[in-house]
Amino acid sequence: MEEEISLLELLGIVRKRLGLIVVSTLAGILIFAVYTFFIAVPQYSSTTQMLVNRAQETTLIQRSDIDTNVQLINTYKDILKNPAILTEVKEELDLGISHQELSNQLTVTSEIDSQVFTIKITDTNPYKAADIANTTASVFQENLDDIMNVDNVSVIYQAEANLDPVSPNHLLNLVIGTIVGGLLGTVMVFVIEFTDNTVKDDKFINDKLGWINLGSVSEMTADELKQDEQEKSPDRLIESQSSRSRV
Repeated sequence: MEEEISLLELLGIVRKRLGLIVVSTLAGILIFAVYTFFIAVPQYSSTTQMLVNRAQETTLIQRSDIDTNVQLINTYKDILKNPAILTEVKEELDLGISHQELSNQLTVTSEIDSQVFTIKITDTNPYKAADIANTTASVFQENLDDIMNVDNVSVIYQAEANLDPVSPNHLLNLVIGTIVGGLLGTVMVFVIEFTDNTVKDDKFINDKLGWINLGSVSEMTADELKQDEQEKSPDRLIESQSSRSRV
């Protein structure tokens, strides 16, 4: 028959080793705090916004023209990460990084059914991030006519240095550290408890072994032993004096 354990017993296990869980939780907070405030390098981001808008033969804007512009954004996202664009950006700013590293710093996003798309650059230097974002937009706009034989993009917002880091997120990391530390501590508590094969109570002797409990011996601390010896000393002294008087 499989051994069953109740919720109260689980809570009892947690309560008995609550100190270990607390220590593990504090250790998790400390580790994540050290990483967040002393190891992790702050990252800053700057964004440039561009508008896709083909020249119209008439003043009337048709829905099909808007849909075409929106669909072009997906193509522009691929072109922006192409070496033809990023290599020129690297040369213009004299960036000592590879094409792949620059591509990883670049994020192009757009809203659904919007003719506006955003070029975001993330870097350890906020001013450098703004320069790369603006240069990327400029290079893309200059080369688009040669690449696709169209000239339908314009910059509507230039990037500015944002001095507020986007990562690491201090509060989020501390919360994660608390959760991870608490979970590890709880797991350790149950692992220690369920791998401990020592006899803990009469229930194991009676139910599992089928033996009859004839008694128990309490464990005494060093202070209790010392106190017990002191209490017995006067009785031993009187007994010794009585023995001597009889002799």
